[in-house]
Amino acid sequence: MGKSITVAYALWAAGGPFGLHHLYLGRDSHALLWMLTLGGFGLGWVREVIRIPAYVSEANQDADKERKRPHVTVPPPVGPVRFAGQVCVGIYFGTVALIGLNSLSFFYLIVLPLCVGAGVHLVSSVGQQTSDLQKTLTACLITSPIFYGSTLSPLPISLAASVTAAQHRRFKPSRTPESTQQLGGYYEEAWRKMLEILLKEYTVREKEALQILSLKEEATLEEITRSYRELVKTWHPDHNPSKDAEAMFVKIHEAYEVLFQRHRPLRYK
Repeated sequence: MGKSITVAYALWAAGGPFGLHHLYLGRDSHALLWMLTLGGFGLGWVREVIRIPAYVSEANQDADKERKRPHVTVPPPVGPVRFAGQVCVGIYFGTVALIGLNSLSFFYLIVLPLCVGAGVHLVSSVGQQTSDLQKTLTACLITSPIFYGSTLSPLPISLAASVTAAQHRRFKPSRTPESTQQLGGYYEEAWRKMLEILLKEYTVREKEALQILSLKEEATLEEITRSYRELVKTWHPDHNPSKDAEAMFVKIHEAYEVLFQRHRPLRYK
């Protein structure tokens, strides 16, 4: 059964900022974006008053025509509105993370860039387009250390991610019966890639931490703590006049935090 323009407009008016009309039209990414930003900060919701007929037309495309449509290899054109939306939502997600999650370990190295990247990718996946999630997140992870500790870091991270997403933009697969069966696993695959990147980054930091504390991979919590205390006594700036003492002291503390996260009791996690 085809989608109705009247129903779409009614849902847009009744709950548009929460994406009800997008849920009705099967635009899941757009609906999620609207739920998280209250209709694109209100501006996107107002703009859609002239876009709904096109959305309904897309939702009502005949499956047979979609099946016969040749595979499109040319990337979609770069849209300034989409690009601006990617930057703004990336900054928004990053700012929310700065407010609520900045106490987490490796916030500026992992948590913040992943939050910004998720916002950028969500906008890049609206409608018939999408982008390469892994490359977008990688751009965020590479850019974040450059602006480590800065409250303005969501801006450059979001810009880098938006440029990367624009460079790797592509059309989504046609919604044929065959491709529709794969849509359920799309978000699962996206989250899997995000978790893989997170796990890889954490594993690298664990290896670096073991080297700093001069420990083997199978070191116990007691051995980690003993090595940490001995090195702290050696490199504490109050007792070590070396100019490198303070930097080494910070590295030792960060290494201990990395390894402690792996061994701490479950009730503290």
